[in-house]
Amino acid sequence: MKKLKFKPRSTFNADLKRLASIDRTIIAEVREAVDLLLETGKLPEEFGDHELSRRMAGYYEFHLRDTPQGKQPNDTNDVLVVYTIDENELILIGIRVGSHDRLFPDQNSSAGYHKK
Repeated sequence: MKKLKFKPRSTFNADLKRLASIDRTIIAEVREAVDLLLETGKLPEEFGDHELSRRMAGYYEFHLRDTPQGKQPNDTNDVLVVYTIDENELILIGIRVGSHDRLFPDQNSSAGYHKK
């Protein structure tokens, strides 16, 4: 597979800017993970990279930060990156970045995501 180019949507940039106002280290972590995905086309298993379903079918998400056991999920310890790949143009499109609760409201999904 040829190297992909990265094209963030405005929602991705806005999400990242908001998260950076809380914790600036998130920018470097997102950049490093996206660069790895662009270079190799995949991420190490610990990122939990997977395809989404239902209304988000065709999109993927990986876990940048998972809530440690015994802690409450929040914007800095529960961070996901949602993306898709346009194979025709070889572009990885950054869709959103944020917590389970922010990206998938009313699904109560963050309670089940903890680092082992």
